[in-house]
Amino acid sequence: MDSLQLVVLYFIYGLAFFSMGLSCFFLFHKHMDFPFRRSLLHLGFFGLIHGFAEWFIMFNRIPLFNAYNAQLSITILFLYGSSFYFLSLFAYYLILMLRRFDRIFISVLTLFYAFWWIVVLWVMADNAFDVQLIREGLILFTRYVTALPAGIFATFALMFYQHELRIAKLDTLAGILRILAAVFFLYTLSTGLVGEAFDFFPARFINRDAFIHQFGLPIEMFRILFALGIAISLFIFMFSYERQQRLHEKRLFRHQISRIERRKLGSQLHDVVLQHLFVANLSVTSLESQGVDPVILKTLHENIQLSMEDIRAFLRSPVIRSVDLSEFKSELEHIFSTGSAPGLRIEFSFDVPLIYTQPIDSQAMNHLLYIIREFLINTKKHARATRFECVIIGDPEALNITLMDNGLGFKFDEVDQSQHFGLSSIKNRIEMCQGSYHWQTSAKTQLDVRIPWKGLIYDEHFNRG
Repeated sequence: MDSLQLVVLYFIYGLAFFSMGLSCFFLFHKHMDFPFRRSLLHLGFFGLIHGFAEWFIMFNRIPLFNAYNAQLSITILFLYGSSFYFLSLFAYYLILMLRRFDRIFISVLTLFYAFWWIVVLWVMADNAFDVQLIREGLILFTRYVTALPAGIFATFALMFYQHELRIAKLDTLAGILRILAAVFFLYTLSTGLVGEAFDFFPARFINRDAFIHQFGLPIEMFRILFALGIAISLFIFMFSYERQQRLHEKRLFRHQISRIERRKLGSQLHDVVLQHLFVANLSVTSLESQGVDPVILKTLHENIQLSMEDIRAFLRSPVIRSVDLSEFKSELEHIFSTGSAPGLRIEFSFDVPLIYTQPIDSQAMNHLLYIIREFLINTKKHARATRFECVIIGDPEALNITLMDNGLGFKFDEVDQSQHFGLSSIKNRIEMCQGSYHWQTSAKTQLDVRIPWKGLIYDEHFNRG
């Protein structure tokens, strides 16, 4: 393959990742509730940086830039390796259960890539920065250390996330993610495993030369196909997501309209029909003094009372009292805006994708508001904290709430909950919503709450069917 063909290949290769990165940034700003919006930002950085690295390889193949081969090689090496740092972050934030370890994971990942930088710089310095002599070895080292583990991690995370989408009955989106995971895995093998030939395992047997001998085509051809496959799969996922979102919005809109109508009906029943029945009940009572058969009057009285009780039960039912999560979020914002205290910084994060949201019972919402308000009050009264944090994350199965302050903490086992109404009330309200919880009170106070949707929704038949 001549130089011109390689230049064209690397241009297409870089363009695929560059366009994918720009699309991720566009989607990040367009959809505030995209299912994996937080991960999408890191995938965007991976696409852009990786695309630039491939384009610099293209420049390095053009004779016009021969005088800058050393500088371009160093730039390519660091851009190429650093891009997988963001791919690792993309994969990490796809797995919800790992989010509580944010600081630990990011610290370990940063130290790992700092170690890679140090090794690369040390080898360059040891060779007087004569990059042409050591370039192939450093690139292979970078493939094994950064590209291979990051790609495998991303494949695993995508498979994990597609399982979550299947739980949410979003089978079309889950199927696209499964294809994306498969293409990512193939790309990982092609870019992280097949590299330069060296006399050690596995590079002795799995390398560019062996690949050309086996398949008759350079590995770059397959990398380009896999890169295009990643970009196309992601575009299809975005398109399908927008379609699914519009369908879900229609369902929520229909529910909102029916909820308004039911509330109007409830108002009519309360203000008109119930009052008429009350007057009729009084009229039946007044007939007792006019010699009307007591048995007939008793039957009328019981029927009227039964009708009034049925109406009252309907007015108390969740069908009338259902609310949207947007109302829950607005209530929380009001609590935090009015509940601030001098020296206490309040941080609030609400990450519940619209496509997961369902109408919830207003009584369940009140339970959640009480739990968060009670934690905030205790933080202001007892914790001596400077920061209060509330993070709410929605997944297909549940609403996850993390409440945390950086105060003194307390010894949970020594607290008499029968005498501490706030803690016992929090426990009872979580259980009323069929939820689970975990306290961490050493050196700080943190409460992790997980409430399944079935403990919140007003109507178990509201689904995506």
